[in-house]
Amino acid sequence: MRLTLGILVTAIVLFVFGYLYWAANPLPNKALNEVPDSDVAAVAIGEQFPETGMYSFMQQGLWATVIVNHEVSQEVDPLAMAYGFIHYVVIGTVLGVVLQNGAPVGSHVRRAFIMGLAAVIVVEGSDIIWWGYTWGWKLWGAAYHVLVFVIGALVLSKFLPGDPDVID
Repeated sequence: MRLTLGILVTAIVLFVFGYLYWAANPLPNKALNEVPDSDVAAVAIGEQFPETGMYSFMQQGLWATVIVNHEVSQEVDPLAMAYGFIHYVVIGTVLGVVLQNGAPVGSHVRRAFIMGLAAVIVVEGSDIIWWGYTWGWKLWGAAYHVLVFVIGALVLSKFLPGDPDVID
């Protein structure tokens, strides 16, 4: 029961952190290029990419991957928020399985940092190498992903049985 509560608290903390990092923080979006005329771009994208989905094409001098969602609105999608929270519950559960009972917090953080770093090398590195994502955007993602693991470990470690030889 204590671990389940810890996973839920961890998910809540990570959900809030994700909002602060991506929605309230303007800096990650500064790593993206701006469209000179978003109205013209929206019309062109709507015409060339008629269905929601991910498109990729290559021509001489041009390679593009475009993610199109025709159902998006300016309002927050409650279902997306629910999926996001469930995602953090899964992350908390994985951390609960990986972090060792009785280990000191420093051990938990070190293990989570290594997990986050490994994930970043695989996912973010692959996106840069194989899909042409820009370094600036992927570095923001990399920092976020490592921090999710570290913050998750810090929170969840408070709910795991501690080392009997260490006084909190």
